[in-house]
Amino acid sequence: MESILLGSRAAALIRERQAQFGDVLVTIGGGTGVEHLAALYQKRRRSVIPLDLPLGSSREDGTGGSERLARESRAEPTRFITMRRGLEDRTNAQLAGLATRQGAEPDQQIADRLVQLLSMLVPPRVFYVRLLDQDHARFGAVEKFFRGVVDAVVEEAGLERVEMGTDESAHAFMNVAIFEGIHFSTAAVVDITGHRPNCFIELALARGLRTIVTAEKGTPLLFDQQAIPCYFWKEEESDGVRQEALRSFWKEKH
Repeated sequence: MESILLGSRAAALIRERQAQFGDVLVTIGGGTGVEHLAALYQKRRRSVIPLDLPLGSSREDGTGGSERLARESRAEPTRFITMRRGLEDRTNAQLAGLATRQGAEPDQQIADRLVQLLSMLVPPRVFYVRLLDQDHARFGAVEKFFRGVVDAVVEEAGLERVEMGTDESAHAFMNVAIFEGIHFSTAAVVDITGHRPNCFIELALARGLRTIVTAEKGTPLLFDQQAIPCYFWKEEESDGVRQEALRSFWKEKH
């Protein structure tokens, strides 16, 4: 249950909160509200899948609602959805397959195609904040924790990682890649082992995301971070034990 301002039922505030937590938006009919919500999702680089049923708007407002957005998605598909790597050439065909032809297409056929498209979209992304200095004494332990534990839990949750220095980046400057990666991710895993200043900066930047904080057992929590729940892992424990512990911590805190 997510609350906006106490006593308020303002639709714009509800839409802003919805866009903050949603990963994919599917629209049918509507007017100004649907158009505003779609714009909020696109601003956060979330996928928007508009269906073209000619239902109109209850208030007769807007400029076509989902029906107009569906036409635009056929013309500019990459502005609406992002496909998994290797499936980009199927973007147009998948969106075109959702055409209802004024409702004449069988409901189940449209539903099946919609579910298929959802499975082909890039998964929600999790940004990794962690020790990257390979000369640091604890780099090996942190690397083992992320490769053997965090990667497995993230993949199991149907998410995709974003890790600086490991994963491909579209930016020449790492700082730009970091800021953009955090801003457009759904969640962040922040490990403060080693007390690197950049990790604390990135933790502050990720405050608006679902954030999991981790650290090697014995790492002191600095500043006001003590108020944020932290999962402390032990190097000597097996990956299986740590995976289960992290999984339980994640479910309990989020």
